[in-house]
Amino acid sequence: MALALKEVRHISRDLRILFLVTISPALLGLTFSYVFSFNVDRAALLVLDLDRSQSSRQFVDTLTADGDFWVWGRAHDYAQVDAALLQGGVDVALIVPPGFSANIQRGRSAQVQAILDGSDTIAARTNAGYLEARVADAGGSLRLRGAPPIAAPLQVQTHSWYNPTLDSVTSMVPAMVAIVLQMPALALALALSRERESGSFESLVTTPMRGVEYLLGKLSAYVGSGLLSSLPTLAVAVYWFRVPFRGSLATFMLLGTFFFIASMGLGLLVGNLVSSQQTAMFIMMLVIFIPSFFLSGLLLPVDRTSRLAQITAEALPATHFIAICRSLFLKGSSFADLQPASLRLLGMGGALFALNLLLFKKRA
Repeated sequence: MALALKEVRHISRDLRILFLVTISPALLGLTFSYVFSFNVDRAALLVLDLDRSQSSRQFVDTLTADGDFWVWGRAHDYAQVDAALLQGGVDVALIVPPGFSANIQRGRSAQVQAILDGSDTIAARTNAGYLEARVADAGGSLRLRGAPPIAAPLQVQTHSWYNPTLDSVTSMVPAMVAIVLQMPALALALALSRERESGSFESLVTTPMRGVEYLLGKLSAYVGSGLLSSLPTLAVAVYWFRVPFRGSLATFMLLGTFFFIASMGLGLLVGNLVSSQQTAMFIMMLVIFIPSFFLSGLLLPVDRTSRLAQITAEALPATHFIAICRSLFLKGSSFADLQPASLRLLGMGGALFALNLLLFKKRA
């Protein structure tokens, strides 16, 4: 009993052990639960209705009635379809051709076209299967409204853009670039915690160096190292895995800088709060790397039905850089197309740097 009470006091006094035995199992359970959930929910649908009839409107309403597909927007021509898929946010573009209603009313099979965003292979394949099933159900519903009975009242022709064969390597490698480029942020957190652990940090804070100079010096050195490491990473993706890079290298480096500022802001925060390299390693793995694998859209799209999943994904720099890398590699997107994601990364990095500066002053 005496030994047990001693251990209880030890656990309650050591915040690292207290976190490991009380909070970390719940966090790990929350994170790993997503590994076993491979459903793609609420695909964003862009509708181009060239028929503009009551039957075409009823078809879209039936297709989206159960909530698996939701109308993200409506296009007026193919140029808007191309722009929406290029900018991201749209999973499937549905084109209802002219004569759709006439074919249904005359008892002929009507066809619709579905254009998938092939930059995310798993989502594209799942959405294609869901769409074919929904189109078959919608065809039966239209037939019950008075159309003559035929074997297949509706048929869907699916096409995948940016990755026509839906090759998983082509989709996964650009996303993995965003994951592995978080290693410099881990190195920064370990460097800061090592200075505190070894006692060299105390000698630094006694110098005339200001907190902003200390943090900017650390950040600039590791951002530069990160940009240098991105070049061989990019070369491996292009020359070893044969993944096409259709974007601009200058845009990749600029947005990579934004990503490093954001991810290393988290590294600075961890390094400022802990004085043990082992603890810094654990926190970085638990808070950044593991969620980046399972919650950022690497394996599956972000669950739009869960507000918690959306907030968690938005808080991860990897979520935005995965979308950027896939767009640059496969779509050849410009900086203007990627401006929303780049602004999120830049805003995240600025907020984290301000927070680090505030905490640094308090500790110094």
